[in-house]
Amino acid sequence: MNHPFAWVRSRIAPAAAFVIAFAAAGADSTPQDIFQNPETLVRELYAAVSFGPGPAPDWEYVKTFFLPQAVIAVRKTPTSMAVMTVQEFVDWFAADVEKFKMKERGFEETVEKLKLTTLRNMAQVFVVYKARLKTPANSPGQIGLDSWELLNKDGRWWIVAVTNDIPTPQFPLPEGLR
Repeated sequence: MNHPFAWVRSRIAPAAAFVIAFAAAGADSTPQDIFQNPETLVRELYAAVSFGPGPAPDWEYVKTFFLPQAVIAVRKTPTSMAVMTVQEFVDWFAADVEKFKMKERGFEETVEKLKLTTLRNMAQVFVVYKARLKTPANSPGQIGLDSWELLNKDGRWWIVAVTNDIPTPQFPLPEGLR
């Protein structure tokens, strides 16, 4: 998800959004484990869109994190947001992987800070993440903020919506997420 999912990513590799490879998941995790806990689901989504030089993410796997009706809103430029369906997001991200030769350089999004709130079947997760190209190894990356809305339905957690923004000097991260 990509995230996931924005303007900051455009600085690293334009439009390589978010906030989303099962191969990067923990060796002890199974797909069922991933969907049983909202924090685990969100963390695994960042792992799913991160990849070394080589194959791009498994986009069909990425889509399994989201309800089919999910809404994805990302910062595309300093002054504009885009609202997409899951398929539109995947298409946009996959096109940027090709356009900006991320298969040769690798791409990763790492969770820097996570704040989770749950009540029964709903969860809200703020994630401060760093997005960066893997090569060169000293690529500094860019900080972003994702807000995930999740729903526990049919025995598992699903992403219902995600909104992404990029902190700037004029619009810093909220106090509790710095």
